[in-house]
Amino acid sequence: MYSNFIKRILDFLLATIGFLVLLPFFILITLFLAIANNGNPFFIQRRPGFKGKIFSIIKFKTMNDKKDNEGNLLSDAERLTPIGKFVRKTSLDEIPQLLNVIIGDMSLIGPRPLLTQYMHLYSPYQNRRHEVKPGITGWAQVNGRNAIDWETKFDLDVYYVENISFLLDVKIIFKTIKKIIIREGINAADSATIEPFSGNTNVVIYGGGGHSKVVLDIFFNEGKYNVKEIFDDNPKVDEIYGVKVSKTPKNSYFLNKNCIVAIGDNATRKKIVQQLQTNYVMTIHPTAVISKGHHCIINTGAIVEHDCLLGDYVHISPNATLGGGIKVGEGTQIGIGASVLPNLTIGKNVIVGAGAVVVENIPDNAVVVGVPGKIIKYQNENNGK
Repeated sequence: MYSNFIKRILDFLLATIGFLVLLPFFILITLFLAIANNGNPFFIQRRPGFKGKIFSIIKFKTMNDKKDNEGNLLSDAERLTPIGKFVRKTSLDEIPQLLNVIIGDMSLIGPRPLLTQYMHLYSPYQNRRHEVKPGITGWAQVNGRNAIDWETKFDLDVYYVENISFLLDVKIIFKTIKKIIIREGINAADSATIEPFSGNTNVVIYGGGGHSKVVLDIFFNEGKYNVKEIFDDNPKVDEIYGVKVSKTPKNSYFLNKNCIVAIGDNATRKKIVQQLQTNYVMTIHPTAVISKGHHCIINTGAIVEHDCLLGDYVHISPNATLGGGIKVGEGTQIGIGASVLPNLTIGKNVIVGAGAVVVENIPDNAVVVGVPGKIIKYQNENNGK
């Protein structure tokens, strides 16, 4: 109701009122920029909007068109005029976009509309930012704007798409006002604008052998990440599927990098994850469907139905099947070809053997044994039952 109806009404009313209130500033800035930019105060560019539909965005023109001796445009920083710098830092360059909101091409709150030339580079995950109308400000803007990297920006945009609500929009408005006042997070440290988007996110893999091969299969199918390198404490090969395998560097190497820990033993994987200072990538095979989960591995051919909740460090082996509405506790491993009936709860640190059929709730620390067609039996590792 809110995103499909109420939000549009609020956008129209607030944008109209805002434009009328800011009209004197609009006229004054237009005059100053017309002088600074040889009679051209506006920057108009085609951008992708809701569901990728192209529209013309209008902003104040903060950079001139000066070129070098070879006819190439100078850098953004060199073309940023003094009045343009002030307008950008105070976010007054966004005023004309109120007209885009009134027309209906944009919303007050939403992911910022990016360049059309980026569209073919998006992964399905990144393209989700187009499931809502683009906005003048958004969740990414109040969490860094041009000072954050592309991966973080897309994550924040998708977060907004998945959590859009009136309260979140109100929160973004207040955080936007705060950032305009303190002028925080406007640009990256060494640039007037953010670096161009070049495509998929880079990631490194910790752990060699068979699990790295599985992870690579997943990444190749998803097309979401570029695997730059694999690190193994005891590398036995120089490369896997053409990706270089190296001796594991010091933990400081992984700081702020994107990483997947591709190790099958849950306890070891948890220990490594807690030691490394890195951004972790969740691995979901294209044939698996999952609603939630943290540091999980969903293997080739596994099927995880709707509304399953996986705890941290859960490992779903190849060809395992989880019905809908299943809860799986931290550190649990579901064996090859095992099946779990819908709406059951499996505790923490449980091992479900290969081919087992789970037909009842399983307590913590249990070992489940059985074969398809037979009711499972389990024993608790702590008391032998």
